[in-house]
Amino acid sequence: MRLLLAVAATAIIAACGQTQPSDIRQIEVTAPTEDTKLIAVLSYASWCGSCKALDPRVAAVQSANLFEGVAFAKLDYTDRNADTFYEDAETLGIVDTMRAEFDGKIKTGRMYLINRSTGEIISTVDKSMEEAEIAAAISQAAALS
Repeated sequence: MRLLLAVAATAIIAACGQTQPSDIRQIEVTAPTEDTKLIAVLSYASWCGSCKALDPRVAAVQSANLFEGVAFAKLDYTDRNADTFYEDAETLGIVDTMRAEFDGKIKTGRMYLINRSTGEIISTVDKSMEEAEIAAAISQAAALS
C-alpha cells in the first residue's frame, strides 16, 4: 500500500510541474560593462506574485526604450538560496547595497535602481507602477547617476 501511495504521489508531483531547486535556476548574471552608470536590478522569484506582475512590465519598458548607461539584471531567489543570491549581487558589484537593504531577509518583487559608482539606491520600482512610470523612474535615476 505504501509503495502504491509513493508512486501516486510521485506521479502527481510530476504532473504539477514541480521541479527540484537545482533545476529552477536559469538566470545568469554577468558583470556590468564599463559604461554602466545605473544598475536596474529586479529581486526576483518565480513563486512571487509581485514578480509575476512586475517582470513583464519591466521587460516591456526595457525593450521599448533605449536607456544609455543602464544595465538590467535579475537576482533570482526562486530556490531561496541566499548565498547564490548574494554571489550574483557580488558579480554586479552591489552586494553591500543588497545586504544593507535586506538586513538578513531577502525580499522579492521590487526593482532597485542603483548608482553603480556609489552603490546608492536612487529609487525603487514595484508592481503598482505602470510602464510609463517605470520608464520615467529609470530615466530619472539614470540622469542622477
